[in-house]
Amino acid sequence: MKLRTPDRRRGGMIIVEVALVLLLFSLFLFGILEYSRFLYVQHLVNNAVRDGGRYAVVNTDKPSNFDTTDYTDPAGRVYTNIQAYAQQRMAGSDKQLTGVSVSVFAVDQAGLAQSPPVVQRKSGSPAWNTAAFGEKIAVTATGTYKPVLPIPLIMPSSITVNATAIVWSEG
Repeated sequence: MKLRTPDRRRGGMIIVEVALVLLLFSLFLFGILEYSRFLYVQHLVNNAVRDGGRYAVVNTDKPSNFDTTDYTDPAGRVYTNIQAYAQQRMAGSDKQLTGVSVSVFAVDQAGLAQSPPVVQRKSGSPAWNTAAFGEKIAVTATGTYKPVLPIPLIMPSSITVNATAIVWSEG
């Protein structure tokens, strides 16, 4: 029985096949990682505005500029303003977004009654902490997410991230 020797010309073809398979595998892997990173940032922003809404509801007795300015009560306790509190709750994910803005406002009930519901400021733009018991307060955050590898993954070069939390006023 005669043993067959491997063909030397076949070695070059194996290198080409491995290169193509590794290219496709790496694109698939980077796509999964990039999409996971986007979902992570979106999730943290959603949780941050939810926590900001809770913080706003608990602190409706603070002055109307409390959404942008810290507050020190007569006992000397310092309360972080709502916008800064929500950004702190983003746990650094706001660094992966550009143009992050957080706002808090009293919600117009008529906008929520529309179909589909529209979250808009109360007419006359009153302060968020003037919402009566049972009315709603909204905390919103917007920013732009920029993927690291948009071209090979066929992703847009920027994605707008919006998150809104609506909470019932207890004040």
